[in-house]
Order: sequence, then structure tokens, then C-alpha cells
Amino acid sequence: MTPVINDSTRLKMLEWKEGILDVVLDTDAATEVDDPFAISYLLLSPERLRVQAMYAAPFSMNDRAQDPETGMEMSYREIRNISKLCHKEGVCDIKKGSASYLTDKRLPVPSAAAADLAERAMRYSPENPLYVVGIGAGTNLASALLRKPEIAARIVVVWLAGNDFELSPDVYNIYQDVLAAQVIFDSGVPLLHVPCNFVTSHMITGVPELESCIGGKNELCDYLISIVKAYGQDTFAWGKTIWDLGAVGCLMNRTWSKWEITSAPIVTDQLTWSRDYTRHLIGNVKEINRDAIFRDAFLKMGRI
Repeated sequence: MTPVINDSTRLKMLEWKEGILDVVLDTDAATEVDDPFAISYLLLSPERLRVQAMYAAPFSMNDRAQDPETGMEMSYREIRNISKLCHKEGVCDIKKGSASYLTDKRLPVPSAAAADLAERAMRYSPENPLYVVGIGAGTNLASALLRKPEIAARIVVVWLAGNDFELSPDVYNIYQDVLAAQVIFDSGVPLLHVPCNFVTSHMITGVPELESCIGGKNELCDYLISIVKAYGQDTFAWGKTIWDLGAVGCLMNRTWSKWEITSAPIVTDQLTWSRDYTRHLIGNVKEINRDAIFRDAFLKMGRI
């Protein structure tokens, strides 16, 4: 894809904006315990994030789903479950996403989610963009960009995708759909890349902290603790990384993350980063304030 905006506009769109942001969330909600935390945090932060829609992303290649359609359907149900536990049913649209991954970088995968994003984004502008938080494979987002490339000038993408560019992009949200990742990184869309290792890998909590901070507060909190407990066979002196919470936290407060402007890397077919420093610019998060994000999220979860 040829970028539809220039670097000047792109950097302006990536600048920190105060006030309330319109947001959509693309999530493989049932693949890991971190997505329910991120969904809850997003829904419980209306003073900053106005959720317009949530999209169920496909997932597979693990012991929870053997094919992407099953994973997407599971994610759809979990989005609805968390919305109910947050007492936020009906506050936004919830759409089913792709039932398969991309097979061609020129062809979108049809889905209600991709169609909704392609249409919804056209209501926004470079001066007032729609924020797209991605915490799953990029299939839905890539398909929306392929359906309507001009939305790249109307959205800002915050995507928890690969590792830092000094490491490998061989991470779940990329290797499930490499073609989708290539479409996104090549599209020129204003992108804040939120790395896993060395950045959101700091978003670790454990059962004692969870029980101390949110235990017994309400059904949502008890559910979140239960799925963390179920994830680890022995939770003594054990921590669980809540990766996706960091992506939402990057939009909450400008002091809670530090990031650089750099050229968009190329995602190779061999699942490596390749660098061409003449390519369009993106943001890349380098540091994140683990304590501030968890504190804010826990306080909001406990107040339902």
C-alpha cells in the first residue's frame, strides 16, 4: 500500500491530545487473561476514552482455539461477558471480526468489524482522528485499510504488536497473521507501536497483589482474579504479564509512557525486522509506567 498522508500530517496526528478521545478496540479477548483487563480498563475510563465499538479478533495457534473462526467467536462472547461485568452493556457496538487470516496483501477478509471500521473512520479527520487500539492479530485493521485506504488519514492506531525493533517481531499478534502486519506497517497509517519484550513485559502482577487491591470488590474483580489463578498451576511467587493493559495505559496519561519517532520497520516473510530509514515515520514506545497504570486500573475496577 502507498501511504496516503505525508510525514508532517502523520506526526501531527501522533501528537498527544488532551480531553476525551473516541476509541475502538480490536481484541482477541479469549486468547489470554490480559485482554479482559484491558477491556475493563477501557470501558471504565469514560473521562478519557469514549468507546465507540469493540471488534472480536481472530486467534488460533494455541490450546484455546484450533482455528481463527473459533477464536474470533470465543473473543466475541468474552467481550460481551466483560461488558456485562463492567455494567457497560449497550454503551458501544460489538462486532464480529474475521473468520480467517489474510491470504493476500491486496485482499481484505470480509467481516462486520472491518466494514464497521472502514465506514466509521470516515466520520473523522486528521484534526479529530478515531483511535484504534489493537491488542490482537491485525487482520481486522488490515482488512479495513484494504477496503478503504483513505481511512489511514483519519485514524491513529495504537497496536501491541511485536517486540522492540532491536529484537524480533516473532510475537503472537504478528506471527498469526504476518500479511496483516505487513499491510499495517506499510500503510503509512499514524501508528504508535507498543512493544512486548522490554516494554509491556513490565506489566506484571500476581495473585497476592490482585487479591490485596481488588479482591472481593465485585463480580468483575473476582472474575479477573479467577482467570489469572486458572492460568498458572502454582501461583506462589509467580507473576503474570498483563501485556494489553499497557496499550490502553499509553492513552491515559502522557507521563505514563515514553516513546520515540522512528521510521516504520519492514516485517519480512521470515519474521524479522528490516530497516529502511527513508520510510514513513511512526511512534515506538520505549518505556511504560507499570505502577501508575495498574493503580489507575485497579481503582476503577474496584469502584463498580
